[in-house]
Amino acid sequence: MIKLFRDIDGNPRVESELPFKVLGSFLSEDIQDSPAACREILEVITRLTRGELADWRRVGNAHVLSLSGDEAVIESLFGKGAKPCRLSLEVFRESVEGWLLFLDSPQSQSL
Repeated sequence: MIKLFRDIDGNPRVESELPFKVLGSFLSEDIQDSPAACREILEVITRLTRGELADWRRVGNAHVLSLSGDEAVIESLFGKGAKPCRLSLEVFRESVEGWLLFLDSPQSQSL
């Protein structure tokens, strides 16, 4: 489970357990409070599922996101020896959609 909340300064944060630790870290550290970044990733996912793109890669503040037609891989740039997080493209899409909904709402939510 992933718990989404805003800290005392109003910044979006994620509390998560394995196997979603890296996903939670990616959302809070790389996507942050950016609905535009969510929409960009969701558009790329749509293009991947339509076969318009073979793959896509984004290097962020703390992670590298690699997307293909069926999988999302999130790798930490700083966690030495950290295992990459591998998710189906559908689960990753749902996570980004949930983050976008959370950003548009000031209340805590859970995915």
